[in-house]
Amino acid sequence: MPISFNNIPKLVAYVRKPAESIISTRKITTPIQPEELRYAGAKAYEQMPLVFKIHNGLLKGLTIKELERLDSALLGIKGFRLKGLPSTSHLNEAEREILSKQLNKFRDVNPFVFMSLGARPAMVTTSSDILLKVKSKNFDTLLRTLGEYENTFIFNKKATLEHIAKNKSFYTQRLNLPKNAADEDIYKILTGENSPLKDENGGCDLIGLLFGFPKKNSMIYKLERDAGIDVLLRKNPEKFKEALLKELHSPDCVYAKFDDVFKKELENTIKSISTVGHSDDLGLPLGYTFVNFAGETSEVVRINQKLREILPKLEKINAANQKAKDEEFFRGLTDANPQKELDEFIKSLQEESSKLQGSVNPQAVFEDFLTNVQKELDKTQNPFR
Repeated sequence: MPISFNNIPKLVAYVRKPAESIISTRKITTPIQPEELRYAGAKAYEQMPLVFKIHNGLLKGLTIKELERLDSALLGIKGFRLKGLPSTSHLNEAEREILSKQLNKFRDVNPFVFMSLGARPAMVTTSSDILLKVKSKNFDTLLRTLGEYENTFIFNKKATLEHIAKNKSFYTQRLNLPKNAADEDIYKILTGENSPLKDENGGCDLIGLLFGFPKKNSMIYKLERDAGIDVLLRKNPEKFKEALLKELHSPDCVYAKFDDVFKKELENTIKSISTVGHSDDLGLPLGYTFVNFAGETSEVVRINQKLREILPKLEKINAANQKAKDEEFFRGLTDANPQKELDEFIKSLQEESSKLQGSVNPQAVFEDFLTNVQKELDKTQNPFR
C-alpha cells in the first residue's frame, strides 16, 4: 500500500522509537556508545526503509513540507475530477468523472497527473474506451495486449520529444537508427503500431525511461530480465553483478552494438552496486515498477526537480477550479430576476384561478401574500407584539 505523504511525520516518529528505547530503558551508568545508536538506526531502516530514507535524505531535494504540499495538491485534482489538466481539457464533466473513477480504481491518478503536466513523458493503465478519448494533438495513446489483459500507454508528446532529444544517442543505438534520426521519427516508432513498448520484456528499459525512472537503473533491469536472473540473486550483490556483466558482454545482448563508451559506463555502474533496493526508495509515484539497483544522483535530482516544478502548476489549477466553483455558487444566489419570478408567480396563480369557479384577482392574492409575510417578519423582530 502506498504511504501517504501526510503520514510521514507519524512514521518518522515510529522509526525513531528504537533509538529512544535504548536511551530511556537503559540505566545510564556509562556513556552511550555511538555504535548502539547506529544499531538503532539500522533496525529502524529494516522496519521502515522508505520512510527512513525520506526522513534522512529528503529524497535528495524534496522537503517534508513539499511532499505534504504535493500530496494535498494531488488530492485537490482528484476532488475536482481531473478538471484543468491539459490532457482532459477537451473532455466533458461526465467523461472526466468516468476517467477519474477508473484511474482511482487502479491507483493511477498520480502517474496520469504527472504525465499530463510533463513531469513524466508517459504512463500506462488498464485500457478502456474513455482512455482513447485522451488522445489529442498534444497526447497520444498506444494499446498493448499482455495475455488476456489490455493496457493503454498515454504519451505527453511535448515531454516525450524533450526526453528523446536529451537521450538521443541511446535511442538511436537502441532502435538501430542513424545518429541523425529526427526526434519526431523516434517518437513515431515508440508510439506506432510496431512499437517496441508492446513487448513487455523487450522494451522494459524503454518503458522505464519513458516513465521517468533513472536511465542506468532501467538498463540494468533490462539486463536482469534478458539474462533470466532469479530475483533471489539480488540478495547476493557480488553474484548478481557477475550475472549482469556476463549478459552485458554477451553477443546477444541488446546493447552489444552500442559504442564502447556507453558499455564502459554501464559496466562501471554495475560494478558500483553494493545493495539492491526498490524504486519506491526514490519516492517515485505509483506506476510501472522497476528495481533501483544503483544510485544515479543526477537522475534522482531531475526527478525531484520535475516534481517541484509541477507543484505550483497543480496548486494554480486547484485555485482556478475552486474559484470557478465559488463563482458558480454565488452566481446561483445573485442571478435571480425578481420581475421574471413575479411574472411567473402571477402566471401560476392565473392558471390556478382558471380551474376555480368565480374570479380571482392574482395581483390581490399576491399582495395579500406579501402582507402576511411582512406580519411574520414583524413578529420575529418584536416577539412581544
